[in-house]
Amino acid sequence: MSVMGCMDTLTPLASGVTVSPEQVLYESLGSVLVLGDDASVGEVAEIVAQHRRTVVFAPGIEARAFGSHVTAVGRQVTAVRGHLGSFQAEVRSADGASDIGAASPNSSRLFDIVLDLGLQPLLTSAVTPPGYFAPGQDAKARAAAIESVLGLVGRFTKPRYFSYQSDLCAHSASGVPGCTRCLGVCSAQAIVSTGATIQVDPHLCQGCATCTLACPTGALSFRFPSRAVLGQRLQQALSECGAVKVALIVHSGVLDVEVQLAISKHGALSMLVDPLPAFGEELWLRALALGAETLVLVDDGVMSQQSRLMITSRVAQMHALLPALGIARKRLAWLTTAELRGWLEARSLEKDAAPTELSPRTSAAVGGPAPAEPASANSWVRYKRLAWLDGLRLLAIGGPTDTNVELPVGAAFGEVRVNRQRCTLCFACTNLCPTSALKANNANTQQLIFREGACVQCGLCVQGCPEKALSLHARFATQALARKTSVVLHQDEQILCKSCGTPFISRRLLASSLERLKDHPVMAQGGREALMTCPACRQREMLQP
Repeated sequence: MSVMGCMDTLTPLASGVTVSPEQVLYESLGSVLVLGDDASVGEVAEIVAQHRRTVVFAPGIEARAFGSHVTAVGRQVTAVRGHLGSFQAEVRSADGASDIGAASPNSSRLFDIVLDLGLQPLLTSAVTPPGYFAPGQDAKARAAAIESVLGLVGRFTKPRYFSYQSDLCAHSASGVPGCTRCLGVCSAQAIVSTGATIQVDPHLCQGCATCTLACPTGALSFRFPSRAVLGQRLQQALSECGAVKVALIVHSGVLDVEVQLAISKHGALSMLVDPLPAFGEELWLRALALGAETLVLVDDGVMSQQSRLMITSRVAQMHALLPALGIARKRLAWLTTAELRGWLEARSLEKDAAPTELSPRTSAAVGGPAPAEPASANSWVRYKRLAWLDGLRLLAIGGPTDTNVELPVGAAFGEVRVNRQRCTLCFACTNLCPTSALKANNANTQQLIFREGACVQCGLCVQGCPEKALSLHARFATQALARKTSVVLHQDEQILCKSCGTPFISRRLLASSLERLKDHPVMAQGGREALMTCPACRQREMLQP
């Protein structure tokens, strides 16, 4: 997405109009910070200053004569952060970094717009914030940037593209670090870790949806369109095809006329999803399960490099998994618009038959206004992992019963392995697990239970295990995933409380505790006996006179 593309998402808002929770508000007074490498940027500053309050920072600019409408400072700005209506900037000296807010004409000490004319832009993210322009040396680009700058006064809104459910997030628990898959994939650098959780800046987010594709649990989900809406559109489109097996072409931009004609000629079905990463893997599986002969994802050449790499890696992973389900890899394709026509021609030749004639309703593109959100969404709609597993179970019917595919480290599927010589069944892992893939069974025999279908390989259990007894093994095991089954990873007999006879601690954990405390002074003062009683009895004995 280009800078101008970001600006196109902004909608002017009249004064006094209430902003809904689904919108993000920007307020700009129109002050402009012009940055440059030398005094030559003064000419651009003069043009902007004819219409807006202007501050210019560039080495040597103080020697140039300006009227009272321009504040000129002969310093080089070294850092900028913020967004439309709320930019901060700083200069660096031998004493460190200093904020330049004192030069702003706004009482907030912030700048509304930044026009960066330096050879090396200060903001280098693939998608820069609204209100930041770095047109380079091209005269046409500079003129377009100036025109945009002059129009950014007032109140503006854009959609709040994402939804974040912290209870589903596997990033951290009790200070233990876990999943980091969303960090670094954002084209706008809108996602950061706060240690305990992640934080997405809605003013920086421009709706590429790459983070929602990367998120294994669905803690981050896209809202426009949502999974529910896309699932409904997908089901409607494929159900209209009846018994006819069609190729489903999913694309994010308007296809040229020749490609549209080729799609119609070869009996394929097109579906517009913008942005493409919002159409996640769980929907890929659902499309194939609902009867799409082939699913084709189209790279229109406009999406960011981060989005392209994410989809490419996910397609590669899916190609490794499909044969395990008895499904040919070619049923999922990832093509550029230039490759699409040739692919359609080759597919037609492979079928060695005339193109299937579909009804006008079926052959039409699936797009336009999205249906309303279902009143009562299924669980697969709310939970990404359940959606993934539902699609998997539908595809697994009639396929291989038990296959195991090794996956690269970092994949969101796999098992947890336990070193039984180290594990004391302290169950720290079960308290940390965000998806309840690990659970404790506290019967007469203590058990560590594992459900592979729920495991997203976040690593919280490994990082938080005090005995260093756990490890991750990324894999795709059809039997473990397609069935809601659990296995016992480790078990041990429980010791009975010496006071009340209640089972309260595993034999190995008690032995480990006694070993660690054997030289502690408290052990000589009845500490050993105290450890042989359950917490309830221990507390009661402490409160006795």
